[in-house]
Amino acid sequence: MQAYPNTPQIQEILIKMSNHRIQILETIENLVEARDIIFTQIVNLAMSGEMKHLESAFDLGDKYNFTRKHFESVQDVNVKKLVSLCKNAEETVFSLMNLNGISENEVNL
Repeated sequence: MQAYPNTPQIQEILIKMSNHRIQILETIENLVEARDIIFTQIVNLAMSGEMKHLESAFDLGDKYNFTRKHFESVQDVNVKKLVSLCKNAEETVFSLMNLNGISENEVNL
């Protein structure tokens, strides 16, 4: 394995690369947070409209883990738009991770 000289130019490049990676990680974290907010709005909007009938199935304080798939067949155009946005955010997160060699252990998914 070839060792590279430890010059100020090499150090500067490494710092820039490190800062860039940190920015990518922060971007991914922010996208994950935005996706979670969008998903919460999907649940709230669907449960106040087309899926209102499910409200009686839950008691106050009950928890249920909805997934995006639960809402993909909803007819409400507003929900459809948000589902599409949520899917796009998820795809972008995983694309950025793949492009930058970032593992799931490095971010809070």
